[in-house]
Amino acid sequence: PPPLPPPLPSPPPSRLLSSPGGAPGGAPAIARPKTTIKKSVSSPGPGQPEQKVEIGKPQTRLVEETEDAPRYKVMLLFDDGYLEEPVTNRLTEVVDDLDKPSAQDVYRACEKRGSGMVGVYPLEIAEFYVEQLLRSEPMIFTELVKEGKAE
Repeated sequence: PPPLPPPLPSPPPSRLLSSPGGAPGGAPAIARPKTTIKKSVSSPGPGQPEQKVEIGKPQTRLVEETEDAPRYKVMLLFDDGYLEEPVTNRLTEVVDDLDKPSAQDVYRACEKRGSGMVGVYPLEIAEFYVEQLLRSEPMIFTELVKEGKAE
């Protein structure tokens, strides 16, 4: 029988996770959260032991800075076709932290001013609520407003 050809070399592990198809075995690669790391100069604080430091070389430590995710207001928009009962029922079904009296307050504020604030949430949750309310029967119109901006 003819001799078998030598086996192909396997790619290094770092290439497996960065391949377009994801991780080995068909599983998608897991995205790692990004953080900003900065170096800052510091000296030992009170109660900390003195450390030998070479002259001319400041002691440094790594400081991680994180930023809170932006938050968005979910605003209920007024529509002449709304009836209070179905709208408030659907609001309480979709929005986890909204009870019946709060939903009625939002509805009445919406009737009076043209819009009422349902709540303030991270972007993904706010988008989910807007999408679910839009798919309701009757359709419930809402909009997202970045927190800190006027209603």
